[in-house]
Amino acid sequence: MSHPQRLYWDSIAKTYRAITRISADDFHYGPLIAGEHTLRLLPPLRPGMDALELGCGEGQNSVWLARQGLRCVAIDISEAQLAYARADAAAAGADIAFSRCAIEDFDAPAESFDLITSSHAFEFVADPFRQVRRVAGWLRPGGHFVLSTVHPVYNGEWVSADEEDGSETWGRFLVDYFRPVDDVREQPDGEGPAIVSRAYPVSAWFNAFRDAGLTVTRLEEPPASATPAYASDDWLEAFDECAAIPTTLILVGRR
Repeated sequence: MSHPQRLYWDSIAKTYRAITRISADDFHYGPLIAGEHTLRLLPPLRPGMDALELGCGEGQNSVWLARQGLRCVAIDISEAQLAYARADAAAAGADIAFSRCAIEDFDAPAESFDLITSSHAFEFVADPFRQVRRVAGWLRPGGHFVLSTVHPVYNGEWVSADEEDGSETWGRFLVDYFRPVDDVREQPDGEGPAIVSRAYPVSAWFNAFRDAGLTVTRLEEPPASATPAYASDDWLEAFDECAAIPTTLILVGRR
């Protein structure tokens, strides 16, 4: 039986491609937020550095890194998304080693990479903190792991409250910050197991990096940006909400 994640992403790849706008002209960290040109979170990049992207999707971030002269390896569980990634990389003249593989199944020799990145993939991993420990072992001394993932506050529910003056105020409601509600996604055809996007408290991610032997050099919760590197019409409709609460948590860890 195919992996539920593979079934899901293969099924929606064509639609996702049509409705989202992700440029390879900037390194993106997540929906509606600014990219690297604004956030400046990546370590200094040098031609010849070895980079790995985990959960690359259509590969825009690896294309951007390859344009900076890095040697790039990129994996994703969806062959349909990788087909787009390979075509876009070829059109851009970017030499990237793409491979279909789940993050949990990927392995590499110790100290193979100077930079490892992952943008909104680890929330779909069953035991992400175990994978953080594995990632740390693939980094060379001084190497960096740059992770963006869903912010726990975002996995709440928008609710309204009536003010004394008769106006209405909107806010985010969480039953339990320490156990945020899962984002459960059914298969598009209704067949097969659903997949889950799971958020964790900020402190849990921070401690996972520390437990893996990484020094957290940056921790960011960017608001929505008027010039996002990653957007869609649906995301733009939620701009005001996403400007009020963080949707994405970003950690930069150095070995």
